[in-house]
Amino acid sequence: MTTATSYGAAHAALLKEGKKIQIGSHDGLRSRNSVGLSRRHVNLFSVSVPRPNPLIRAVSSPVKPETETKRSKVEIIKEHSNFIRYPLNEELLTDAPNINESATQIIKFHGSYQQYDRDERGARSYSFMLRTKNPCGKVPNKLYLTMDDLADQFGIGTLRLTTRQTFQLHGVLKKNLKTVMSSIIHSMGSTLGACGDLNRNVLAPAAPFARKDYQFAQQTADDIAALLTPQSGFYYDMWVDGEKIMSAEPPEVVKARNDNSHGTNFPDSPEPIYGTQFLPRKFKIAVTVPTDNSVDLLTNDVGVVVVTDADGEPQGFNLYVGGGMGRTHRVETTFPRLAESLGYVPKEDILYAVKAIVVTQRENGRRDDRKYSRMKYLISSWGIEKFRSVVEEYYGKKFEPSRELPEWEFKSYLGWHEQGDGGLFCGLHVDSGRVGGKMKTTLREIIEKYNLDVRLTPNQNIILCGIRKAWKRPITTALAQAGLLEPKYVDPLNLTAMACPALPMCPLAITEAERGMPGILKRIRAVFEKVGLKYNESVVIRATGCPNGCARPYMAELGFVGDGPNSYQLWLGGTPNQTSLARTFMNKVKIHDLEKVLEPLFYNWKRKRQSKESFGDFTNRVNKTAHQLAMEVISNYAAAQQNGKGE
Repeated sequence: MTTATSYGAAHAALLKEGKKIQIGSHDGLRSRNSVGLSRRHVNLFSVSVPRPNPLIRAVSSPVKPETETKRSKVEIIKEHSNFIRYPLNEELLTDAPNINESATQIIKFHGSYQQYDRDERGARSYSFMLRTKNPCGKVPNKLYLTMDDLADQFGIGTLRLTTRQTFQLHGVLKKNLKTVMSSIIHSMGSTLGACGDLNRNVLAPAAPFARKDYQFAQQTADDIAALLTPQSGFYYDMWVDGEKIMSAEPPEVVKARNDNSHGTNFPDSPEPIYGTQFLPRKFKIAVTVPTDNSVDLLTNDVGVVVVTDADGEPQGFNLYVGGGMGRTHRVETTFPRLAESLGYVPKEDILYAVKAIVVTQRENGRRDDRKYSRMKYLISSWGIEKFRSVVEEYYGKKFEPSRELPEWEFKSYLGWHEQGDGGLFCGLHVDSGRVGGKMKTTLREIIEKYNLDVRLTPNQNIILCGIRKAWKRPITTALAQAGLLEPKYVDPLNLTAMACPALPMCPLAITEAERGMPGILKRIRAVFEKVGLKYNESVVIRATGCPNGCARPYMAELGFVGDGPNSYQLWLGGTPNQTSLARTFMNKVKIHDLEKVLEPLFYNWKRKRQSKESFGDFTNRVNKTAHQLAMEVISNYAAAQQNGKGE
């Protein structure tokens, strides 16, 4: 990595000399009717200053009309970054253990967040979290072994499986970032776009079934991920000195990316889809097949569902748009939202349709206030009809009506299953996705010994793939000795529970999630026993340390959302198949008061539910305000206890 001259420092020095030059600058965005990037000239006090990279397009904000919409600080940082290089390239060369504010924003696009241990007092101990990008959760054998090694050599000794089918590696020091990044890249992996204002990891069912629909969904997820991968080379410039280590892309992906017949692209730009500004915020896509909602389809900006004919041959896709989880406590203009139907496209058009949706958000999503920058707010503001109309302009066609689909089911793929090609796969439950200790050692031994590839699931679990039937018994024995049990031996409450990492590393966390989840689940199990609910009954429980919703708590039957030190906002009403949005039930529930709130709720569910009615369906059927429901269940429970009628 070569030292780049600081544009900011040179510019400041030359200001004193009063020298001028005209510098062209790319606009981050263009109007829908414009063709290509506009060029503006502005007078700057500068001369021919050495630049960090010849690709630089925007080094100063152009003079803008007073009526122009205000942009957030992050938008300015992106514009001045030389396509996501500056000032990170300079900050990485300093001896400081941390990087500055602008570089902290830029490194997200490279797949990393700067963090510090919030449990420590005194001086901050800075480190970096790295997140991989694994479409469909696919992890080749070599990459898994590399990640396992890196966790021990440069991390905190554990791997974290995320709710978007990726790894998180915590505790990497700044001085080791390039070594770790280059190791991942050279081992068939990537962290490019795992964070930042661009398309994130594309979800798809993790099950390695040898079925046309599943394989088609997974290939489509791979193609969408490739289509929306940044093209300007900033990632490889930074971490492998410009070496491009990429597999060949399908020609249909290249064709779709380069197509500008409907004004979607920035011509002659290093980033034909993203431009200098990229997207207003993160963008999430999931692909699946009918009935399989292992991907929490409706929580994504774009949901893509394979539609097949009677013989199982893929014909096209239903598209859903506008899902998203993030919100801000007590700011009612922020909210979680479910995606809604956009329409149907034939299979050969899927990349063009997805690109049109992305460009609609790129051009129209808010860039002044990041709280409202997700596509869900654009659709909520416009309405689906206007949104569809604008997308169709970029797509160049009308969407067909969505095809009828069967009911959704949540599929975990835990336990042993036939792949359909003579092999087996084994899905393993991992509490909150944290792989460490004996579990980590044993998984590595098995994956290495049998040369297995793995898949990560959207529920923070792991699947071992391509297992010969003769290996089933020794692998089962080894897993059990490490505490990786078959699902029938795991508490049902644990099987569907999820939590984000939260404290101590996440700077946004208000309270515990991952570290608090084991205790929460044990206490809920005790409440189940007290009110007479059976062991095999379960509730989908999810916890996050803040309202951003990384573990998708707003889809849970019982969601815990960090609302202050040792307190949570409770959400009720999600359903086991992940198709209903929960509603706020109570604010500021202190963790020590958990039983006082949950005992009446579960007691009422047991007493008044219909046959086999889930907890989420029950709370939705009751359909009363949070206050009314709380008062009713608490008074009913108190009366029953007083009369000795408790069950």
